[in-house]
Amino acid sequence: MSMIQQAEFLSTYNLNSADLKATNLNYEELLNISADFESKKAAYDEIGTGVVKILFKFDAVHAIKYQIQNSEELIANLVAYKLQHPEVILDLTTYEALIENLISIRIIPLFKSDWAKIHDSIVDQFVVIGNMTANVRVEDAATTTKAFTDKGCTLKTQSDGYRSVDYVIKTAPSKKEYKVAVQVRNIFEEGWAEIDHSARYKNKMDSQILNEFSKTLNKLAGGADEMGEFIHGLQSYLEAQETLVQQQQTLVEEQQVELENLRAELAKTKLTEKTSNSSEGMLGKDIIEDLAKTAAAIDGGSVPTETPISAIKTTPEPAQEKASEKAPVKTEEKLIDSTAAATEKTIEEKPKTVKNRTDKPKAVKLKEVKISEEKPKVEMLPVVEDLFGQTRIPDAAPLKPSVTNA
Repeated sequence: MSMIQQAEFLSTYNLNSADLKATNLNYEELLNISADFESKKAAYDEIGTGVVKILFKFDAVHAIKYQIQNSEELIANLVAYKLQHPEVILDLTTYEALIENLISIRIIPLFKSDWAKIHDSIVDQFVVIGNMTANVRVEDAATTTKAFTDKGCTLKTQSDGYRSVDYVIKTAPSKKEYKVAVQVRNIFEEGWAEIDHSARYKNKMDSQILNEFSKTLNKLAGGADEMGEFIHGLQSYLEAQETLVQQQQTLVEEQQVELENLRAELAKTKLTEKTSNSSEGMLGKDIIEDLAKTAAAIDGGSVPTETPISAIKTTPEPAQEKASEKAPVKTEEKLIDSTAAATEKTIEEKPKTVKNRTDKPKAVKLKEVKISEEKPKVEMLPVVEDLFGQTRIPDAAPLKPSVTNA
């Protein structure tokens, strides 16, 4: 490592010999501390890299800047710290515990409101040493500063417009503890701070023109920050509305599908009922036709369907009545036998009533039976006259002559 000369160092960091004398440190002691840190730099770099890997997993982290102090910056920090704390003993054995920004990490979110998420993650994952400081502008709204105090941060107003939230965390991967300085500021605050640091702070320039332009740029950065917050909020609102619309569309589509299913079920039910009624009617027709064929095969007759009982003719035709009136009277025994025979024949020929599938009786026409009543033939015996002039049946005993009184 090339050691910077004292004169060059004082000129670069806008210091003078009186400032160095006030620290009660000579420049050689400062160079020895710087050399000791250079020998330990690799270990510090490994610790810092491990912390960065953890921070990158936090929600809302857009970018991270990480650095280990170089030799010149370390000497400048030692002088500044000793000027602020003249009573503290600063040497090779104490500088690591006293200087908190040997490892510096800056977390950059896009929007200022994302700070709260990062803050919660830092407090949850690391041990925070000392106070958490929120650097704010005089122009910052009360709502902004209240968000910091609600999280336990101490407010510190910066007249030049510098803004950030500063933490010092502790990590101990081994027996030795390391301190890490962590800053959180959004992308607009980071842009202004880098420009201001390069133009004014680094070279300790106190120019009225630079100061005014820096303040103007700070206001523009603040306006851009507020515009970014508005866009961020509008984006969240539009996403919520789009999600709501998609949920409603999904609900409508599900209801349409359910309606189509109900329509299909209704149509299927109607078709089933129609098919059932049609099959039932065809089955009844087939049964009737089979019965008709069976009846025809038995006696050559037919079985007409749905013939009312009142239509069956049971009275004799006029011609039959006339023939019956003219028929001679038979003897009592023959007449009984003839009537019984006719009745028995009628009963045998009367078809049985046929029931269909629905158990509704069908009227069946009775086969008309004509009772034949033929005129009995009467054998006429010859009639002869006897000697006395009287008629008689042959072979009958002759009549006795009548006795007349003389």
